[in-house]
Amino acid sequence: MIYKIDGREYQNLLDYGIRNLVLYCDKVNELNVFPVPDGDTGTNMVRTLQNGYSAIHGLEGELSELSQKFAKAVVFGARGNSGVIVSQFFKGFSECFYDRTDIDCSAFVSALEQGVQSAYGAVSNPVEGTILTVLRESTESVRKEVEKAESSVKNINDVVSFFLEKAKISLDNTPNLLPILKSAGVVDSGGAGIIYLFEGMDKYLKDEPVDAPVTEAETVYVDYSRFDRNSTFEFGYCTEFLLQCLHSFEPLEEVSFREELQRLGDSVVTVTEDDKVKVHVHTKRPEEVLAFAHRFGEFLTLKIENMSVQHSEIARSVEICGNQTCGEFAVVAVTQDEVLKNLFLDMGADVVVWGDKTCQPSTEDFLKAYKKTGAKEIFVFPNSKNSNLAACQGGDLYSDGKVTVFETKSVAECYAALSMMDFEAEDKAELAEQIRQIIQNVYTVLITQAAKDTTFSGTPIARGDFLALAGSNLLGVAKERIAVAVRAMETVLRESERDTVTLFAGKTVPSEELDSVCAYVEKHYPMTDIDIISAESDSFDMLISFE
Repeated sequence: MIYKIDGREYQNLLDYGIRNLVLYCDKVNELNVFPVPDGDTGTNMVRTLQNGYSAIHGLEGELSELSQKFAKAVVFGARGNSGVIVSQFFKGFSECFYDRTDIDCSAFVSALEQGVQSAYGAVSNPVEGTILTVLRESTESVRKEVEKAESSVKNINDVVSFFLEKAKISLDNTPNLLPILKSAGVVDSGGAGIIYLFEGMDKYLKDEPVDAPVTEAETVYVDYSRFDRNSTFEFGYCTEFLLQCLHSFEPLEEVSFREELQRLGDSVVTVTEDDKVKVHVHTKRPEEVLAFAHRFGEFLTLKIENMSVQHSEIARSVEICGNQTCGEFAVVAVTQDEVLKNLFLDMGADVVVWGDKTCQPSTEDFLKAYKKTGAKEIFVFPNSKNSNLAACQGGDLYSDGKVTVFETKSVAECYAALSMMDFEAEDKAELAEQIRQIIQNVYTVLITQAAKDTTFSGTPIARGDFLALAGSNLLGVAKERIAVAVRAMETVLRESERDTVTLFAGKTVPSEELDSVCAYVEKHYPMTDIDIISAESDSFDMLISFE
């Protein structure tokens, strides 16, 4: 039995929890409300937590140090709404350890409570029947049990075991709190992820194995073939080192030391603790920085990274248009489609965050995009309900200006907003309100293919069927894509006055089907304009917006 958690135990609990979640990641992904092939809750949670763990992997340190490193890294690495929520939970959880070398059973329960409070605070309109409910109800149950006179919770093992038991009960009840889950016959995917995470922690405490490799951050492949003899390396080097000052070297005076570093580079950060100095500097002449610092002592650690290479890799996820800075005002948009990326840039977006269809952009991806603009005011279009929280969290971390995030759920809403935006408007608050009205007026239907057999609201759906989805509403199911697309068109145009239709076609849709849809609209709704945009996405068949 474990009665106290120190730095090593904290690290091991996280490691086992993440490893167990990795084992069941696909299972969590499959807990979709609709049987569409883009479930990514498990993937987002795993990659969020792995990013946090990468900051402490292999480190020896006190609980206070490790918990701070993990909390910061997990927030920056948060992906998707589930990732943001779990990152905030562990941020609040870990903050209770910042000034501790170890924690007991009572402190562990308090940490769970602070984690729940932090998680709820990350969501403007918390919805019950989700991961939030599972975290809250299980934590409340643990607190009640601990406060009993004859409590069954006496050590850390008991806390985790009791939490896990109550979390499973809470998860099973989520369909009763959220009708859309019951309609789809599933439990909440984020809540399921929490179960597998704490199940891994429980296995560690019981000395049971987890059949997954030790947790590490995702390996990043760098494509050096992008560079040759004609390449221009314009960004210099990110140079970091820990310097041990020595009596046999020159004495170091902090102010003059920092001033010289600022002459040799920028983004200078120095932290002095006793006789050690931690240095971070961006410079085109790292050899001069090292030669200067070497006058005062020896290097305990040293890292030099080519920022032109880093920028090349970042460009895969964050696409920059034009200059590094975009003036006082900038627009950031998200897409995972090359055609739409270029379209948004042509329409006025300054930065495109390149989303991965298997995993949403992280908080750090958004923060990098905001920093690249250098703007005092930034409008952001996440274009997925699962990226909104990460975009907002990145905005909270951006200290150089104001970030306004529009909760666009698809690229169709972004397209409508950009096409009608007055980029020269002086009153940005008024412009923001106009954009919200534009977005609100867009009605979007997704045509996609079912990835599994299921039943939704009494409608049987077979794997391979084509679905027409408007938000959480199922408009139709058919064996043929064109049939369900026409049915959705008819439903929307018959029931509401819409004079403009924009159809975003995925790369698998043949031109004949697009011609058929256009012919249908022109014949039956001659006063409605229809425009076709052929994209390269394989994440949807058709995305149809009505205005």
